[in-house]
Amino acid sequence: MSNRSPGEIRDPETGKVDYKEIWYKVRAAFAVLLSLAILGGGGWYIYSKGHDAWMEFRTAEDYIGNGVDPVQVTVPKGATLREISDLLLAANVVKTAKAFDREAEANADSKKIQVGKYNLKTQLPAKTALAMLLDPKNIVRNRVTLKDGLRLSQQVTVLSKATGIKENDFNAKLKDWKKLGLPTWAKNGAEGFIFPDTYELPDKPTAANVLKLATTQFNTVATDLNIEDRAQALGYTPYQVLVLASIIEEEAGTNDADRAKIARVFYNRLDQKIKLGSDATVAYANNITGRIFTTDAERALKSPYNTYYVTGLPVGPIASPSKKSIEAALAPADGPWLYFSVINLDTGETSFDTTEAEHAAAGQKLDQWCHASPENLAKCK
Repeated sequence: MSNRSPGEIRDPETGKVDYKEIWYKVRAAFAVLLSLAILGGGGWYIYSKGHDAWMEFRTAEDYIGNGVDPVQVTVPKGATLREISDLLLAANVVKTAKAFDREAEANADSKKIQVGKYNLKTQLPAKTALAMLLDPKNIVRNRVTLKDGLRLSQQVTVLSKATGIKENDFNAKLKDWKKLGLPTWAKNGAEGFIFPDTYELPDKPTAANVLKLATTQFNTVATDLNIEDRAQALGYTPYQVLVLASIIEEEAGTNDADRAKIARVFYNRLDQKIKLGSDATVAYANNITGRIFTTDAERALKSPYNTYYVTGLPVGPIASPSKKSIEAALAPADGPWLYFSVINLDTGETSFDTTEAEHAAAGQKLDQWCHASPENLAKCK
């Protein structure tokens, strides 16, 4: 049996390690490895050059990856897809407008891109940029919401808080209300014309351009409802319809189903020259908020807004009515009612009556509801 260990090289005659043989084998192995390295290096060189050429081809018109730096891009109202691609190119969001145009053309949803400011990134693939524009989560929201039925003074407070513009600046512009783009039939100021809605604020808000957002929207709604022609068909001016709509807004609250019936009650009373007797107008005349009911003293106030004092409509709107209330004023329900009274403040259930006796009975039902519990009684103030 041989006494050579694996890998050991010895002279067969002397039994000693043959270092010369080892050197020959090492040199041969090195030559083989060197050859493989040269071949491998050449392959890597070819691969590297091919990869570079492929990447250059891929990125000739479009970026790859996940973007680099945050950037904001504003899509203005009326912008076409071609204009949007130019905006993205200018902000270095996409590498070429052609790449974005190609992706937009292949995606039918591209027409749904909303107006607004977007949080994007520089150097995005066009397909990714389009997807981010179609995701509402990327829109920078700088909004203000004017709720239905707010008085002008309340709206000014909301706008001031949302914009950081002083209330005095808004009030100064409101004094010069004829320059705010109100319809030609507007009278007695901007009350009622600052339309309740949610608005995207300009990048540089001013009292004038913020107010004009709401007056422009009012004009749009008025046109959609054809308020001038429909008011004339009812025998009233559009301003009178707006005044009535503002009262309906305050009296109806959230009870949409009753708006047209409330309108009919008021029209019937106007036709019969009966005072409207709206507590909402009393509250406005006395500058009261947060209360449903009014006192005898408050109802006795000699004010052109107090419909317990004047016969007919007050001299102007008492709040900004919603589209629903304007529509109700333009399309009153049919009915003989002369009175209405809420009988359940939780549900808004309302009784519509024709006689004083019926109206008195409805008042008793409300009184019973108010005294049904301490919680109810607290609401009847």
